[in-house]
Amino acid sequence: MITTMAFNQNNKSENYRHQKDSFQTLYHHSSMSSPFEPPKNALYIILGEIQAIISSKKNNTRWSTTHSYEESPEINSFQKLKTILNSVADIQDIDSLTFLTPFLDVIRSDETSGPITCLALNAVNKFLSYGLIDTLDESAASTIDKVANAVTHTRFVGTNPNDDEVVLMRILQVLRSLLLSPIGSQMTNDTVCEILQSCFRICFETRLSELLRKTSEHVLIDMVQLLFARLPQFKDDTTSVSSTKRVKDLSTKDITTNNRRRSRQLSGNEQQINESSSSINETTLTYSSQVDDNDRPTAIDSATNAIPLTNTTTMNNENKSGSINDTTSQTILPIIVPSFDESSSNILQTHQISTNVQAEKQSQETIVTQTSTNNHEYINPRGIRFTTASPTPGPVKDPLTPYGWPCVRGLFRFLTTLINNYDKNNTEYMITVGLNLLTVALEVGADYLANYPLLLSIVKDPLCRNLLSMVNCNRIQLFSASLRVSFLIFESLRTHLKCQFEFFITRLMEIIISEQLKITYEQKELALETIVQLLRIPGLPAELYLNYDCDLYCENLFEELTKMLSKNAFPVAGLTSTHILSLDALLSVIDHIELECQFQVQRQKSDSTSQSLTRPIPCGYAFALSLQNMDISRSSVPCESRHGPRLRQNRMTISSHLPSQDDLKKMKHDKKLFRQGTELFNQNPSSGLKFLQENNLLSNPLDINEIVKYLKDNPLLDKKTIGDYLSNRKNIHVLEQYVKTFNFEDMRIDEALRIYLSEFRLPGEAPLIGVLLEHFAARWRECNNFALANNDAAYGLAYACIMLNTDQHNTNVRRQILPMTCDDFKRNLTKMNNNENFDEGMLTEIYNAIKSDEIVMPAEHTGLVRESYLWKLMLKRSITIGEKFLHVPTGSYNHDIFTLIWGQTMAALSFVFEKSNYDLVIEKSIQGFNKCARIAAYYYMSDVFDNLVISLCKFTTLLNNREWIENLPIQFGLNRKARLAATVVFNIAHVHGDILRDGWKNILECIIHLYKAKLLPSALVEVEDFLDPTGRITLIKEQITETPKTDTGLFSSLAFLLGGGGSNDSTLSSGKQPTTEEQEAIKVASTCIEECHLEQLLQETKFLIIDSLNELLKALIYGCQIFPDSQKLDQDAAVFCLELLVKVVLQNRDRVTIFWPTARHQFYSTLVNANTKTFFIERTCIGLLRIAARLLRREELASEVLNSLRMLLLMKPHVIYGLSSEIAYGLHELLRTNAANIHKSEDWFILFSLLEVVGAAAHPPSILQSTTENLSLNKHIHQNYSTTHAESDTECTDCLTTSTSDKGYTSDSEIYRRSDYIVVSHNDFETFRNQYDQYSRHDRRALNKSCEILSFIIHDVAYVTQENFEYCIHCIRTFIEATIIQPSNKQISKLTTNNNKNNRNIKQIRKATSSSSLNSENFNEQINNQIKQSCSDYDDDDNTQQSIKQEYQTIALQLLDLMHTLHMRAAQIYKQIPTDQTISSVLWYKCWCPILQGITRLCCDSRRAVRSLALGYLQRCVLLPELHILSSIEWESVFNKVLFPLLLKLLETTNINDHIHGIEETRVRVSQLLCRIFLQHLTPLLILPTFTTIWLTILDFMDKYSKIDQTDMLRESVRESIKNMLLVMNTTGLFDDNQSLTVITKDRIHSFFPGLWEEVFKISTPPQIPSPTTESVVLPTMSGDSNTPSNESTTSVVSNETIINEPTPSTNVSTCISS
Repeated sequence: MITTMAFNQNNKSENYRHQKDSFQTLYHHSSMSSPFEPPKNALYIILGEIQAIISSKKNNTRWSTTHSYEESPEINSFQKLKTILNSVADIQDIDSLTFLTPFLDVIRSDETSGPITCLALNAVNKFLSYGLIDTLDESAASTIDKVANAVTHTRFVGTNPNDDEVVLMRILQVLRSLLLSPIGSQMTNDTVCEILQSCFRICFETRLSELLRKTSEHVLIDMVQLLFARLPQFKDDTTSVSSTKRVKDLSTKDITTNNRRRSRQLSGNEQQINESSSSINETTLTYSSQVDDNDRPTAIDSATNAIPLTNTTTMNNENKSGSINDTTSQTILPIIVPSFDESSSNILQTHQISTNVQAEKQSQETIVTQTSTNNHEYINPRGIRFTTASPTPGPVKDPLTPYGWPCVRGLFRFLTTLINNYDKNNTEYMITVGLNLLTVALEVGADYLANYPLLLSIVKDPLCRNLLSMVNCNRIQLFSASLRVSFLIFESLRTHLKCQFEFFITRLMEIIISEQLKITYEQKELALETIVQLLRIPGLPAELYLNYDCDLYCENLFEELTKMLSKNAFPVAGLTSTHILSLDALLSVIDHIELECQFQVQRQKSDSTSQSLTRPIPCGYAFALSLQNMDISRSSVPCESRHGPRLRQNRMTISSHLPSQDDLKKMKHDKKLFRQGTELFNQNPSSGLKFLQENNLLSNPLDINEIVKYLKDNPLLDKKTIGDYLSNRKNIHVLEQYVKTFNFEDMRIDEALRIYLSEFRLPGEAPLIGVLLEHFAARWRECNNFALANNDAAYGLAYACIMLNTDQHNTNVRRQILPMTCDDFKRNLTKMNNNENFDEGMLTEIYNAIKSDEIVMPAEHTGLVRESYLWKLMLKRSITIGEKFLHVPTGSYNHDIFTLIWGQTMAALSFVFEKSNYDLVIEKSIQGFNKCARIAAYYYMSDVFDNLVISLCKFTTLLNNREWIENLPIQFGLNRKARLAATVVFNIAHVHGDILRDGWKNILECIIHLYKAKLLPSALVEVEDFLDPTGRITLIKEQITETPKTDTGLFSSLAFLLGGGGSNDSTLSSGKQPTTEEQEAIKVASTCIEECHLEQLLQETKFLIIDSLNELLKALIYGCQIFPDSQKLDQDAAVFCLELLVKVVLQNRDRVTIFWPTARHQFYSTLVNANTKTFFIERTCIGLLRIAARLLRREELASEVLNSLRMLLLMKPHVIYGLSSEIAYGLHELLRTNAANIHKSEDWFILFSLLEVVGAAAHPPSILQSTTENLSLNKHIHQNYSTTHAESDTECTDCLTTSTSDKGYTSDSEIYRRSDYIVVSHNDFETFRNQYDQYSRHDRRALNKSCEILSFIIHDVAYVTQENFEYCIHCIRTFIEATIIQPSNKQISKLTTNNNKNNRNIKQIRKATSSSSLNSENFNEQINNQIKQSCSDYDDDDNTQQSIKQEYQTIALQLLDLMHTLHMRAAQIYKQIPTDQTISSVLWYKCWCPILQGITRLCCDSRRAVRSLALGYLQRCVLLPELHILSSIEWESVFNKVLFPLLLKLLETTNINDHIHGIEETRVRVSQLLCRIFLQHLTPLLILPTFTTIWLTILDFMDKYSKIDQTDMLRESVRESIKNMLLVMNTTGLFDDNQSLTVITKDRIHSFFPGLWEEVFKISTPPQIPSPTTESVVLPTMSGDSNTPSNESTTSVVSNETIINEPTPSTNVSTCISS
């Protein structure tokens, strides 16, 4: 069956030449399809094909029996062609049509057998492949058009279906080559459409084999690919329509099938278009009879008609008797025709003629007819258009125009109709083919469709509508194909499909969350995969957020989508692929944001679009030639340039004037308010409008146009509320303006009423309905040139339409009365048009339209009607808002998007990670966590980062109950997810620690649990220690295992069985050896933690920003708390956190001033409120000293750091005494490296006070202790940080006392007021006893180290200054008391007895208690009773009694040397003094006097060596020439403060265990020294008013000394000394004229040495008074005092202190030597 199509071409020659030139230019720029030179042997190729056909002809039995060689026209034509070919030199010398015509005759001949036709087709295909047709020839277009016509009208003698399909296969191959060859570009639109139609007919014929149909489908794919790939070269020639005769829009072909029955019988009046097939014996028509030939059936017609081609006889018989009424089933398929104008964009759909007009609407299909204004056209009820060709006026022949966009548009419309799911004519296979072809078309041409408005209009409505209807299809193959096509459309054309895109995504979301049984699991999977693919489009998430979530009238599409995905990612019964796909969709957004954050690539948008002709390769020959010209430089292009950057860019054109972040925030805020206002409006319109006015979303006062726009554009408004608002008389002005927005031009009143009522719902009251219809009627008349008589007539007709709709479709009304007929309807409207009748034709149309299609209110739409209604609303909305789809660069608004999506993503990741056991899913979750962390770090979103860390810490299983600690290494090693989570959380803490805030607490808690489980690396559990010889100790408890003596007796075994293992059962159970698997798990766990490099986490804290560092410090400080109910593991954790705190502070020492108050508070609250010495207190003290030693390297921090050390002095005395060794060694480290940075007197005061306290167990300064006690009683306790009493060390700032007072200097008694001293007067023995108890508690090791510190300071000239001179002397005198008051012999004996036993276990006990003995009782029992009493084991000696005494003696001798050194340097140190002070007073009261007092204290020592050396130093110091600068009063002080207390102390010393003359020798030397000093300085003493008192005191001491010893040595020495003094004094005239002094002296001497006075004064020559300035004094030395130090040259220095003379001492001398 053949239908003629007329295609009149009136294009001008210029147009033809223009298009031809463009194609030639195109060919020259095309690489893959450019014209190529034909083979050099082209003539022989043609001759060979001729020979093949002729040979086949000769072998044809039918031809040889009926025809002679000469009679065959085909043979004659081939012979003529041979002659022509033999006469030319090249193929270019003849016209292409010349050698093609014989072959085309064979193809069109219906007498030719199938094999011969195949040979001819093969020859044509070869000619096309070799390029034998000249594309530049002017007749090339006509030639290729004739070739195409011949191939599409191929005829041959059928034999059997299989052989016939071979011919059809060859036809498809030639058609493909025709269109895909270079010459094929010059075919006309009609020819291309006919080729496509032929392929479609073969493809859709079900009687043909599957192979042939699939081949046809693949040929169509190649053709569609070519046509749509060429869209960029086609011009939109809509402007030339006026010069082109309109081509018929649509005609139909009858494609017969075996599986479809005939739909209806054609009427007798219908023109018959199907003619019976000609007999095979019928005379063959030549090629020249074109018109008649086209009327005869072709091979494709025969293959696709209703007559089965079983055999020739059967076919002939049926063809002769066949008629239109005898044909079997038929289907009506639109034919592809070129289309130029928009008026032909609507495809006519054929429907069956209804035999019962009263049937229900669902079973009816109306007949759509078209009346043509052209008298030469007729369209029958089937929709077939018959055109009578008009005669041409002359022989003028217009050139053929190459095909362009019209045929593409025709093909596109045809493919759109193929996928109409509601068209019953479309089979599943047809829809599948249509979707496949659309996929190909959109893959190559989707980007160019927007350039053609007519093509874009097809996409917007019919194509998108059909695709969305396919989304509801239950057939998976169709559903998948439709989603694929939809993706291609929205990926490329979403700019123009904003509302359609929203509709599509909403539909997908409904499918995913649907619980309906008809929605299969596979459909949900495919929908999710489509969403994943959409979200991976670069920039699309941001575009969704910007175009929908930030649009007032759109849904929060992106937000709702992410919520749906997150909810769908949570598995209920088990983890399935839909859950993973939902997670993938969320992660696809995260992936894009993470890439943008990591690489921060510049936007790269390629504007270059390839304009070359891209088409499939037509044949192997053309492909081979194209390869020869192909650019092979690809290998030289770097991989990066070929594959592009990792981050894909948005390929859409970026919109201009994109909103800023602030604009988006305002838009989101306005939208939120807008939604609230809409909800209020739906409840109460007045309240809603008022709310919008208050928030500046509507103007105040209200603008009517704004209200109308709000009512029209807001899809969230309730239709009923709109109707009630408009019908209210108060809003009549709004209604008037609202009605004016409708355009009812050229519409029947019922059609206009449908549009009008689709916007709102009519109210229930008739008066209100009347108001709405009155304005409608007036507007309708205005738009239609006032068609009716008046507005009342229009109103009545509109109301009648409403009533008719109710009568026809309201079930309640139809139960009571019969529905009105058309006559009834007309009768009711009689004389309603201003006393005239309405047009009956119009009323009939209105009646039929309403009867067949109910006017449904918006809320009553259901099913397909609702779908159609929603689609119309969407189209209307898209027209209203226009194409406002904004495109953004990749990476735009990522912060807003991540803020919106991170919560849902984190929840989904956590849930999936927890529930899944699949490695791929776990790895995907871990990657998601990492990417979220990087994004949060990039945007500094600390809350997100903390939330992520908290989630990951939970998955590490390290935060479980402490009871699980014992098995933690094993369980952690066996749990792969826990190890992965730990690795991730520690890695992101490494890289992005700056972002952490609250998350530090969780990370620290994980580290603490790892510490408890002994999984941390040694670098974290090893800490610095001052006492350990290696300088480091470990916090991990070492198990001290002792093998108990076991009893293997019968009763013990029985007791074990009955008692459950005895008291050591828990120990035995905990000591069970782990299995091999458990050991391997522990090893895996340890390896995992080592790879996390936690030690670097602390080292890298120095790079943290201060906010993050403060949070880390707070977390560490909180971990340092020990509460009353804390268990042993918690106490261990507190020590560990303390060490971490110290390490963090040291790592950040360069900026310590920022956070030091926070850290100092922790140290203060811990140390000051400590009641007993524990390991935690010990480590706190050591940590503070470590920090101070490191920070003192910065000189500007010295005062603040040393001020912080005051908290050590605020500790309770018994606690600080227990820490003496640690503090002493710490101070040694501190001063050894940083003494040069200490300058202030207050700082030195703190240091020397600490030395005194820890070295000699002296009481801390009383004022500081009293302040601490007050704070302990009065301050509030902060429950989160401490359970002790102190609050802050800053409250003790004013406790520090200076060394000087306001009077300019500090007297001797004031200087040492801060501590107790040993009093040598007769009345203070109780104080001495208290001092003895105090100093006897000192730590020998601490004393030794403290003396070493003093020696280091004093022996360096730079360290002793006026600021610390007095503190240094006081410290030495304190240590002297400690060396004198050493442990008693009983204590030493006990210590020596137990030393061997204790010394062996001291180290083990210390290490064990480092983590286990934090309890004060245990610590005191194990440490204080052994370490303190043993005085440590730092020496290699055996700690015998003698060695201890020797050690103390060495310390005393060292202290003597230090005092002598200070005495010698005093004058140089006090070189500069204030002008209001004398140098002598400063030197005496601040330097010499305290030093001499300290030396005299050792002159009374029980150890002879110490005592002897002290006397030697005393003689040397007192008799130095520098002391001659002292005034008389100061010399009086020498006797009162130095010599007299010494003499008194020597009188009291009666228990010195020395040699027989030990103490007597000392007394002799002291008495002689007294005499010598008195005589040398007699002159200044004589001027004193107290001289007599001094002299009598000397005589008193001489009296006592003469009587104390049992031997005569001291008595004789005293006697001689008195003689010398009397003789010298006599020379001064003191005893002349019987003065009172003479009498007193004579009587006093006579009391203990009778006759000495007379003996002295009988001497004629008195001794000469030695001159102290010119004569050096040589002291007598005893035989045992050979180690007297040599003199040192000194220089007098002047102090800058103010000197005030000390009051004269009273007669009762009572002076003291400071301790």
